[in-house]
This record gives sequence, structure tokens and C-alpha cells, in this order.
Amino acid sequence: MPLPSHVVSNRAELEEVSRRRATGAYYGDHQMLCRLLGEYPAFVDTRDLMLGPRLVLDGFWEAWVTLAIARYLRPGMWCVDVGANYGYYTVLMAAGCGPEGRVVACEPNPLLAGTYLPQNLALNGFHHGVEICPKVVGNLDDRTVHFVLHHGDFATSSLERWAYNHRSQTIQVPSITLDRLCADWPRLDLVKIDAEGAEALVWEGMQQTLRRFPDAVIVVELHLQRNSLGLEAFLRQVQNEGYALRSINYAGDIVPVDTDTILNQPQEHWTLWLHW
Repeated sequence: MPLPSHVVSNRAELEEVSRRRATGAYYGDHQMLCRLLGEYPAFVDTRDLMLGPRLVLDGFWEAWVTLAIARYLRPGMWCVDVGANYGYYTVLMAAGCGPEGRVVACEPNPLLAGTYLPQNLALNGFHHGVEICPKVVGNLDDRTVHFVLHHGDFATSSLERWAYNHRSQTIQVPSITLDRLCADWPRLDLVKIDAEGAEALVWEGMQQTLRRFPDAVIVVELHLQRNSLGLEAFLRQVQNEGYALRSINYAGDIVPVDTDTILNQPQEHWTLWLHW
């Protein structure tokens, strides 16, 4: 089935329809059932005070990014969701790519990867062509890294060096590169990266993949508050490798941007749309 028309139309319609159809039903054991984008049932955790409440009340997240990705998706595409969390974008990708496509959701938080992601995929019947990779995606293969979980905030879990002060637990998780993950893929169309400060590491670990699939779109959420110096070098590197800097504006459109504008406005929600 194609994506619903309101998911690819405009931000006002996406938000209005999603809010109107939003719902919440408590199932016990900290699990709340909601409806993503007015269409897709999903569980969130009631202990999560950041992303969970917004999905229950609004039914959407980052409407402008949702629009841009939804408009790009086509049946048969192959996608990777780095930092999948509950699977909001994974579900969107699976719906847009259809059973003939492939989607891999990368999420190192064991609660999300082991409970919520498989539940939310199963709720929507996405059994074929979708898989979960419970690892940190970065520049290291077959290594164990320190990963920090934040109490009451499932969206900001991160590698040790970019952890916030409200950490609740540090765990060890396996790591992988996108070069390793996609080594035997015949195609790649879209990679969404939300790595909470580790964007440059993910990029470093996907250089072979970028050369193999130069037409793939890379959507990267920037986290300037965590890694401003590293991001400046990352932005220069991206341009040196031939990518024009473009970002997704708040209407969901792809527009040109420059490094100085990004660095001088760290309060903005910058999400790059990288394509040769």
C-alpha cells in the first residue's frame, strides 16, 4: 500500500491528521499503545519522558523530516535507520519501501531493540524485508563500546564521550560499521543517521558504501551542542568529498545551506540531506 496522502502532502496536513487520530491506551508493564502518523500502531514506554509523550499526544515526530523522507521513499528501496529508537522512521521506511524493499533498523539500546522495535514492526505486519541490528553504528567493527542510557529520556542515549549528566546506566554494546552492514547489498537508497554526536564516526565507517552507492541519500541529524568542533570538521569533509550541503527546512523542503550558517545557529534543529 502507498503511504497515506497526508504523510507526503505538507506539514500542516500531516500534523493535523496525526493529532486528530492520535490515541493512547495503557497495556501495563510501562507500555502505552499509540498511533504513529494517524496510521501505524506502536508501543512506547511510559518511563520515557521525552519522545514517548509526543508520540502519544501528537502521533508524529519532526514533521519536516518525516515529510522529506516520506516524499523520497518508493517501493523496492533499501534503507538503513541508524538510531531507530522505537522505530518511528523504521515503520515509515517499511511502509514506503513495501515488502519488495529492505529496511535495517540499528538501535543499541537493548530495551528498544529487544522489545519495542520488534513489537512495533509486528503490530504493522512488517515481517518481510525488515530486520533489527542491536549494535552501535560507527567506525569500529566487532568491538565492544561504552554506551550511556539516560533516565527518563530514551532519545539521547549515546556513546560515553557525548553522554549527558542525567545518565542512569553505562552498558557495553557491540559495534559495527555501515561498510560491514551493507557489504553484500546490491543497492542502497537512503540512510537516516541520528547518532547523538557520533555522526562523523558513522560517516567514517561508511566510506566504501558511499563509493559503491553514490546515488544514495544520507539524512543526518546534527548535534552541535554535543560535538561542535567535530561537526565543523565533518561538514568540511562532506563538502571536500563532493557533497553539496543541503538541509531540510521546517516546511520539509530540501534547501542549500552553508557551514557558517549551521555553526552560527546551534539552537536550530539541523538535519542534512546529502546527495551528489
